[in-house]
Amino acid sequence: MGVTDYYIWREFEDRIGNERIRWAGKPGLEIWSHIDPGVALIAQVMEIGPEDHVLDLNCGVGWLGVLTARRTSGRIVLASDHGLAVEATRRTMAMNGFEGRAIILHGDGYPLLEPGTFDVVFLNIPKGKEVAQRLVRLAAWALKPGGRLYLAGPKRGGVESIIAYARDIFGRAPVWAYGSGYRVAVAARPAHLEVEPPGDDFVEREAVVRGRAWRFITRPGLFSWSALDEGTRHLIEQMEIRPGDHVLDLGCGYGIVGVIAGHEAREGRVVMVDISAAALEASRRTLSLYSLPHAEVRLSDVIDGVRGEQFDVVVTNPPIHQGFGVEREVAMQFVYDAPSVLRPGGRLYLVGAVVLPYRTIIERVFGNVEILFDDRHYRVYQAIHMPRRIR
Repeated sequence: MGVTDYYIWREFEDRIGNERIRWAGKPGLEIWSHIDPGVALIAQVMEIGPEDHVLDLNCGVGWLGVLTARRTSGRIVLASDHGLAVEATRRTMAMNGFEGRAIILHGDGYPLLEPGTFDVVFLNIPKGKEVAQRLVRLAAWALKPGGRLYLAGPKRGGVESIIAYARDIFGRAPVWAYGSGYRVAVAARPAHLEVEPPGDDFVEREAVVRGRAWRFITRPGLFSWSALDEGTRHLIEQMEIRPGDHVLDLGCGYGIVGVIAGHEAREGRVVMVDISAAALEASRRTLSLYSLPHAEVRLSDVIDGVRGEQFDVVVTNPPIHQGFGVEREVAMQFVYDAPSVLRPGGRLYLVGAVVLPYRTIIERVFGNVEILFDDRHYRVYQAIHMPRRIR
């Protein structure tokens, strides 16, 4: 992965069963250069009527959206928490002749969806037991009586426990197919089943850091959602924010770093960015707990949402996981991109596990690096932007 090709969208073509399909993908997505095995299993067993209304609660790059559009004239809703998946799905639908055919949502769709209105729901489970369980409840709530949930995922990702959870709700959820370490189960909503709406699962938490207690709003599925992680704690303790600084919180999660930066940069501004719909909503809610009119939250694929702007500080705890796997490309892109949004003399503060090669990458990109903290688990790095050519 080079410094610039991260942002380039690619086009792919392959078969799902006996159907040819084209799709769009790029780095930053969990699975994008090959067809997701869970999607392939769902496609193998799914039954869609010519007027069925269909909901996909974790749409990936839109594979099932295309297959669905070929089968039904009914309503199609495709949803994902990941902003890149939303854009990939839009591109994939257009590439296959279905531009504008589906409603594409950033988030899980609640409360925009109407209960009991879908004939089919697809759920290729995301990482996180609580998140997957919420989506199963949302599927049950969205389905018509007799409507079918197709539930897929990897065995190593806990799909069997999620199938068992679906069985507790629906009564039955037999496994219809398996392969490549994945399972797909099908559950029909009983006519008598009463389902409560999934509700709002955002919660308030508190962390004591930098000498005071800070409230924040979080949600299952976000990184270290139930308590402030030690890496971020060390990052907050080490970052130096001056009153007039313009600060970019890159990968803001639930927003605690940006809020603390906002309190210290009272004469400057703070921009908090993330790609996750849940993270953006959590950060907005966290921000609403404080009087920080100079702080804002934006959707951004790494720096795409702030391209052309300049900051005095970039502060970040880069993500190293994509779905069920470990993926360093996005984290490395955070480092590659930081100089392009920093003013000369601007500062990068980054925390990461000691096993990750941040020191080498930061020194290569910035020409300098200082370790501010090291406890053999985490390191906090500082680098100063002194414009130069990357070797």
